[in-house]
Amino acid sequence: MKRALTVWLDCIARGDSHLEAVRSAAESQASSPWEVVQNAGFLARCRPEVAERDIGLTRALKVRKPGGSGVIAHIEAGQQYPVPDHGGRRARGAFDTSAAMARETVAASLRASRIPVNSGLDPACGTGAFLVAMQEAGVPDIRGTDLDELALTVARVAVPGATIERRDALQPGDFMDLVVGNPPFVPPERQNKALRTRLRTRFPWLRGRFDLVIPFAAIATETCRPGGAVGLILPAASMVQNYGAPLRRRWVERHRVAVLDGPMPFPGAAVDVVRVVLCADDGPAEIADTKVHASALLALDHVPLVRTMAPGDIGLVDKVREVSVPLNSLARVDTGVVAHGVHGSKDRVIHAEEGPGRVPYADAREFFAGTHRWLDYNPARMHRAKTPELFNGPKIVLQRLRGSGPVRAAIDEQGIFVGHTCTVVAPNSDAVPLTRLLDLVRSPLSSGVLRVEKGSRLDLYPRDVGSFPVPKAWLSDPDMPLEEAWGLDARQASRLTQLGVGT
Repeated sequence: MKRALTVWLDCIARGDSHLEAVRSAAESQASSPWEVVQNAGFLARCRPEVAERDIGLTRALKVRKPGGSGVIAHIEAGQQYPVPDHGGRRARGAFDTSAAMARETVAASLRASRIPVNSGLDPACGTGAFLVAMQEAGVPDIRGTDLDELALTVARVAVPGATIERRDALQPGDFMDLVVGNPPFVPPERQNKALRTRLRTRFPWLRGRFDLVIPFAAIATETCRPGGAVGLILPAASMVQNYGAPLRRRWVERHRVAVLDGPMPFPGAAVDVVRVVLCADDGPAEIADTKVHASALLALDHVPLVRTMAPGDIGLVDKVREVSVPLNSLARVDTGVVAHGVHGSKDRVIHAEEGPGRVPYADAREFFAGTHRWLDYNPARMHRAKTPELFNGPKIVLQRLRGSGPVRAAIDEQGIFVGHTCTVVAPNSDAVPLTRLLDLVRSPLSSGVLRVEKGSRLDLYPRDVGSFPVPKAWLSDPDMPLEEAWGLDARQASRLTQLGVGT
């Protein structure tokens, strides 16, 4: 990194542009493609700033005092230096893949292919990690596309024999034997509205607030020749979240899931990822490492792709459902109030003190800590204000986002208006005591059912909570143990408990 940084600083000092400096830094390490990707690639993800005082830079481009520990370059006041552009990377979903992850994905994809691999594509190649990995693996015809010219400048130096062009990967391209990569992770709030509209036109099956990784992953499989392989690094949430269900169904119906690794951390980003390798047009088939056939998985509306699935799990859930009714048939299930004022700010509607027109209010953190504040409750001036009846009577409050953790729920009889970080269960009658419903939603057995149907990540939105299975036997004998009410033997109860606690 020291050599690349020194070259970059020298170029900037003589008046070269940031792009020219990045290219020169890459060329200074051209003999080692991985150093080009890692070091010059890091500089490509930066923006130049002017130092206000003398500083030192570390290998990670962190600012230190001149001469401080780990400093590899001294920057004088008034001199330009590279600053990691974290905001820009998040906006573009540009998180570069490590050498190990790229190599392993390419190797696994080559093993999965049923045809000779003469061509390989990374449709969002960035600085070129997957291109280098394909070059090492001996793929003859290597291609890469991206919209970031700075990143492409690095990739062209790292893999000079590849065909690399600035192009929108969301547009149709040539068929390839191998398609690999790490598509951009861009959640809905950071997406361009015009792009979302265009994608919904091309993919009418896109659901809800989808991550941009979903259409990228769909195009990757469309681009691969039958019998070829697709190897992608994807956010783990996309394999279980509702927005990814249509894509997962299409994959399982048509392709063979040859590899399903993870969740695992992604270096440099606060997100867990999975490695998915598909053999194109080789399905439906058994899901990798699970011994569960596609036909069984397709019986689930959600089609979760997780390694925790085992033969018999889906049949076990069917058994539970057959003797149950959904919770939303016995109760109103809804999210809490969205405590936003006219202009979207909470500050003017949430207060520390009681006052006229105010109701007790708590977000999930406050509710489960036993504290609350006060909310100016004016439904006509609020977004999704809900109705007082949802909150005033006895109810169960659940923390909405639990991920791999257990269900967190408690009974409220104080009329707390909880926020939208909670889901509320307000019974229609006392047919089943509230304490028993609380036992149900807290039980690892119930969580196990949901984790089979929807994957290992618990996101307890109303639709999910409303689907909790309430055994019919409880309606006449609410004291019956849950295992008995569902007709589970010891082995079946143990399996659901194991899934429910996330082991």
